[in-house]
Amino acid sequence: MTPETWAAIAAAGGAWAAALVSIVSAIFTGVQVKAVRKQTGHQERAADAANEQTKLQRQIARDAAQPYVWVDVRADEAQGSAFNLLLGNSGPTFAHNIRATIDPPLPSDNSSSAKGEAAQRRLREGIKSLGPGHRLVWFIGIGRKIVEEDVPQLHTITIEAEGPYGPVGPLTYDLDLADFRETRDAPEGNLYFVRKAIEKIEEKLPSPKKPLRVVVEGRGDEQGPPKSLVDGSS
Repeated sequence: MTPETWAAIAAAGGAWAAALVSIVSAIFTGVQVKAVRKQTGHQERAADAANEQTKLQRQIARDAAQPYVWVDVRADEAQGSAFNLLLGNSGPTFAHNIRATIDPPLPSDNSSSAKGEAAQRRLREGIKSLGPGHRLVWFIGIGRKIVEEDVPQLHTITIEAEGPYGPVGPLTYDLDLADFRETRDAPEGNLYFVRKAIEKIEEKLPSPKKPLRVVVEGRGDEQGPPKSLVDGSS
């Protein structure tokens, strides 16, 4: 072969080698690009997850700082036979512009119907504010008279209020007064019974308006009537 032939072969070999290097380089670059894109996708998803987690934590913190307003019917703690309507705030902050509706309205006994209606009307019209841990209590009647009829007494309560981070609710739940039937009709704790026991003792004690005469019996060798140590009579 002539030198020109060898030169052509060498040039062709170099061209093939360069082409092969280019192909390998392109493949490697493609793999790198794909890896970078995959890593970028992971980073984007991680960033999105972090943002969602931050939003969730922020929402949880806001919800935890909102008031929790509730309405309930409970037996009176001092007199177990009495029923009270309660509005309470178990949250950590003030509740404002509180409105609660009870559908159908709660019943009352005949002697206390005006009080029960007034309490529910006040709740419908709205309570300006209620502090954390505070309660408002209204007497609505004697429990045994309210639930004496063996019929369903289901009432739907809906509550709306405002807290430091905006509106709260509406919160809706059912209350069935029939659940009180056959329950124990007694006040909480023992102070009630202690007070009743003291009242019975007081009934047996002498009246403070009447003088108390204490008589000391004389010894057998003494003559004359016994003497009173209180009024000094002999």
